[in-house]
Amino acid sequence: MLSFRNVLKNCLSARKTCSRTISALYITGDKANENYVTLQPYLDFKGTFRDRQSLEQSIASRGLDTRLESVLAKYEKYERHHAQLAKVSEEREAVTKRLKELTKSGGSAEQLEELKERGKALRNDLKTLKQALYPIEDDFIHDYLHLPNRLHVLCPTGGEQKLLYRSGLPKTEHKTGSHLDHQDLIHFVDNNRYYMMEQAAHFDINAMQSLARYFVNQGDFIQTANPDFVRCVLLEANATPLSDYHLVKEEHLQNKINTAYLTGGASFESYLGAMTKLCVYPSVLPLRYVCCGRSYNRAEAGLNGPTPSLYTATQTNAVQSFVATQTAQEAHAQLEHILNLAIDFYKAVDIPFRVVYASAEALTPAESLRAVVEVYAPSLQRYVCVGRISNYGDFVSKRILFSTRREKHYDFLHLVGGPVLYTSRLIAALLEHGVRLEDCKLLGATSQKPTHQQDLQEFKDLFT
Repeated sequence: MLSFRNVLKNCLSARKTCSRTISALYITGDKANENYVTLQPYLDFKGTFRDRQSLEQSIASRGLDTRLESVLAKYEKYERHHAQLAKVSEEREAVTKRLKELTKSGGSAEQLEELKERGKALRNDLKTLKQALYPIEDDFIHDYLHLPNRLHVLCPTGGEQKLLYRSGLPKTEHKTGSHLDHQDLIHFVDNNRYYMMEQAAHFDINAMQSLARYFVNQGDFIQTANPDFVRCVLLEANATPLSDYHLVKEEHLQNKINTAYLTGGASFESYLGAMTKLCVYPSVLPLRYVCCGRSYNRAEAGLNGPTPSLYTATQTNAVQSFVATQTAQEAHAQLEHILNLAIDFYKAVDIPFRVVYASAEALTPAESLRAVVEVYAPSLQRYVCVGRISNYGDFVSKRILFSTRREKHYDFLHLVGGPVLYTSRLIAALLEHGVRLEDCKLLGATSQKPTHQQDLQEFKDLFT
């Protein structure tokens, strides 16, 4: 049970996560007594190591401190011990079977006793081998789970972005004032605390709801409501650095290694719980979902600093997309579909923006490709991210067992998604471009503007 009192007290103070020697995603048998196994991922060793050159390129292009030779050496050691364990287990089963046959056929007492002693010896050997395998397995699997996804063929490397689309050119003659100068609209305390007022507060909600409505009406998406809290096992499944989110201090924690994190409902990870161990029919694919909610990702805050502002705030309203497809080709087509919807929305806002493919160094280990929507921030005199869409391939699905059944076998689904709008950063850019928020055109917005009385009645209806 999550203690919201402790969330408020301790969440924001948990700036760094402690080093984890045990994975919540994969728990070996010797640790299962203290920690129950929440999820057993599909570990495709052969598929991962089949194209070693591609894997090495992915590691090098991302700038990861991972030695593939060391992981392969641990894998070979793990395979040898696992083969030895399987051999002893097979021999024990054969002895057990032979003992049953002789018992039924009336074998001699000497034969039966010999088989019993052999069975006991094999049982002890099996127990010893299992105990010896646990640290070897733990050491290898820990490194294996840190191996990255293979890069998409379109992913740029070498620290360079690839421009896909540009709308409008920024005016760089002079540096404009900061959005924080609009103190009638924004009361900024620090990266964790700020308050939207007047038209900024209205726009903060309207922009989020309008874009989600546009995705539903024009993109054939289904709108969902997601949890604000996500367990560590799902963050590990998505290869999300634990430092990206705030750790929740729980009063009654049953599984000590599967802790909870405050992610916000508009996070990609908040979708994974509903998809874990889910098998869908091919006829329902592609699955397209969109969600409005909060985002508490701290990872990107430092990229737009060092001066604290709405560009560096660690919480914002956001619109999150999530799509599951059967093939890699369909996944990329859906990524382009999401991008087209997002481009339509930002073109209507009418400020300079662009869409780029992020370089491999900026990707998380689970991403194979990331498209970033950036608007020009006059106060920073550069572009800042207001949305992004990532292609994960079947990397995450294998870890959460999200699949579809085709004839007599199962295929893991290819996932695409990401936050297509961070409202706080968009508001900051609009104010710096001199755009009146009440005059800003939002695709998907309802033609009739809600009155104060309507807003009040909707709020009252929540409690009736």
